[in-house]
Order: sequence, then C-alpha cells, then structure tokens
Amino acid sequence: MASLFKDTATPQSVPVALSWQHDLRTPLVIGLIGLLALQLLLALGQSLNTSPTRAGAPRTPLLAFQPEQVTAIRIEGGEAGAEAVRIERRTGGAWVLGELGDFPVAEAKADQLLTTLAALKRPLPAATSAEAQTRFKVAEQDFKRRVTLEGASGAVGTLILGETPRFKRLFGRPADDAAVYELDLALADVSNRRADWLDPTQLRVDLAQIQTVSGADWRLERDGEQWKLANAGENESLNQEIARNVVRTLATLGYRDVFTETPPLDATVPALDLKLELSDGATRTYRIAKLANSEDYALQDGIHAQVFKLSVYDLGELVGVARAKLFVATASDERPAASE
Repeated sequence: MASLFKDTATPQSVPVALSWQHDLRTPLVIGLIGLLALQLLLALGQSLNTSPTRAGAPRTPLLAFQPEQVTAIRIEGGEAGAEAVRIERRTGGAWVLGELGDFPVAEAKADQLLTTLAALKRPLPAATSAEAQTRFKVAEQDFKRRVTLEGASGAVGTLILGETPRFKRLFGRPADDAAVYELDLALADVSNRRADWLDPTQLRVDLAQIQTVSGADWRLERDGEQWKLANAGENESLNQEIARNVVRTLATLGYRDVFTETPPLDATVPALDLKLELSDGATRTYRIAKLANSEDYALQDGIHAQVFKLSVYDLGELVGVARAKLFVATASDERPAASE
C-alpha cells in the first residue's frame, strides 16, 4: 500500500508566469507608462504655477453690480485731449447730460449699456502680466476707454477697455483685476463723445399733426394729402414735391450737437424763421442761422434752453427756402409782357 501511494503521488507544483506580466515588460508599454508619468508631472507643475486670477472659477460676473443702483456713467477716452462724457440718471429714471443743462440722453442706449455690462462674464484670462496690459491698451494710464459706474455712495465698478482682437470684441479688465480678458463688446457701445448719447428725437414732430408751415413771406396749409400755398397768385402753382420735402424735413429734423449758449453766427447770411401749427393746437417756432466760419447751422426752437447744431444734410430743402422756391411758373408767366 505504501508503494502504491508513493507511485501515484503528484509532483510538487511549479509556478507558471502569467502572459500579461510578460507584456508589461515590453518596450512599447514601458514607453507609454513613462509618457503618462511625464504628462502627470507637467500638469502638476502647471497647476502650481497658475496665478490666483487664472485659478478662479470662470463665468462669474465681470463687474458685480445691479443696473438699478447706477446713478451715473462716466466714459473717458485714453488719447491725449480725448473727450469724456458723464451721463446722469435723474429721479424717475430719465438719463441726462448734466453738463448740457440736463439735456435728454437716448435712454434706451444708456439702459442697454448697463444691461450689457451687467451680463458680462469673467472668461479665462488672455494674459495676466503688466506687460500684457500695456500691449493690449488696458493699462491704468494707457487705454482706449475707461467706464466708471457710479452709485449713490461712489463708484460701483470700473472697466478699462483696449484693443479690438476681432469684430465686436474688446480686450478689457476691471480696474481691480490684473488679468486681461476678451470681452463681448464693441468700442461703439462705449463712445466717449457726448454727441453720440444725445436723444435724437428732440426736434421731431408727428408728420400727421402738422397743419401749417409758415416762413417770412409764405404759408403752406394742409389740404388733405396735398399742400396749398396760402394767398397764391394767379400765376403761382405750388410745387408739391418741394412742399412735401419741406414738411417732411421739419417732421424728422435731426441735429449733430448741442450748445449751452448761442454760438457766433454769420451775419452775412439771413436767418430763416419758421412756424409750425399742429392739430392739437400747439405751435413750434424755429430760428435757423448759419454759424460763423462753418458750413453748419444753429437752431433755436423756443422750447429748449439749448441751441442745436445742424448740418446742411439735416436741413435738406430748408436751406435757402423761400416763396420763389415753392412754386412753379405757369406757361403765361413764362411769356414776355407786351411792354417788353
């Protein structure tokens, strides 16, 4: 029995190397493991060298303010001698230019600017160095625009804007942030020219309400869809096209700027006095005179304390309008008189 067990005993097991352990020792796998380790080391080093600004969570508000808390917007240009404009909000929400005697501002444009600025999010920075601030024109003393939002107790936010990297995009940064960001803004949205903020509707009148337009020696009267010349002579026939152009120009009158005082005028060019009578009983009076040493004109309307600056393009048919310009001669008027 003992021999039987001895003959049938199983020999001692010998360890067998697994196939995957052999594969791990191949040059290809060893190289890939080394490359992965190198990438992990580079990522760790980059995270340790990242500035605190870059490490911040992206897409947070760029300027922390609420549009309703802003009482004034100041926009400065960075070039030498550049204009600066300050838009102020009065009680009730109306925006005005205080330096022009509280002349009305285009309210929708001012409100839109605040809405746009409040919606700006903080993206990942384009740069963080002081050298980059100068290069992108967003340095403290070297910039394209500086927008300061004021509240009841002082500034609530300041945005410094610089170069344009592409269409409707600007480099910019909050004044208290060293990082430079690429923002969804256009330079035209933050104009520092006061003329760009004036309410363009201040001289406009509803065309349908205009009943009469009078000059020094002529008077146009509405006649249904047409116009007639009051006290027209036998040989005077009103030019309807010119009459309609005159009335349409007065209804949609535009202007370029505003003066707080009457500017020097050209005394050699007679002034044009006009009066409009409206269907609601109101009247408008205009005095239009040529500016001295300029191709532009000044207009006083009897409503505003300010004087408007108009170009020849704003005035259109009103330049040199007179009775003789409003009518066309008849055939009998063109024949020579018998005495001649």
